[in-house]
Amino acid sequence: MRDLLLKLLAHMRWADTLVAESLIAAGDSADAEAIRVYAHIASVEHLWYSRIIGRQPLHDVWPGLSPSESRDLAKQHVDLFDKLVSTTTDGEISRVVPYTNSAGVHFDSPVAEIVMHVASHGSYHRGQVATRIRALGITPPYTDYIQFSRRDQIG
Repeated sequence: MRDLLLKLLAHMRWADTLVAESLIAAGDSADAEAIRVYAHIASVEHLWYSRIIGRQPLHDVWPGLSPSESRDLAKQHVDLFDKLVSTTTDGEISRVVPYTNSAGVHFDSPVAEIVMHVASHGSYHRGQVATRIRALGITPPYTDYIQFSRRDQIG
């Protein structure tokens, strides 16, 4: 399980970076909704990590961050998730985290499932960002997991 989680986190780091670079390179022509969705990805990574460690998040679920700020927040939290998965015990990975969602409903989820959710949540929204970038006539970065897994095979 730990190896799979680390691979998902490595993909998340890679894909978040590609999306950030794409939005930063677009400059003033970047789509405002794409920027907003990317900020949401980074903020939710922060939110879930905050829940795991039992702290109040510092960012809204839909924050008004620039692509550079979002990139930095995403990098900070993938580093934290990576350290958490790499250095904690199996008991910590399976520890159940109590939390209240944005609708005010209480849930309990194991750390491993939270990490899997964070990775898949980002993939879902990176697809939305790619759609917005493509609508501008720009080729978006290809961030599918399989592209990440075979990146060293591409010549």
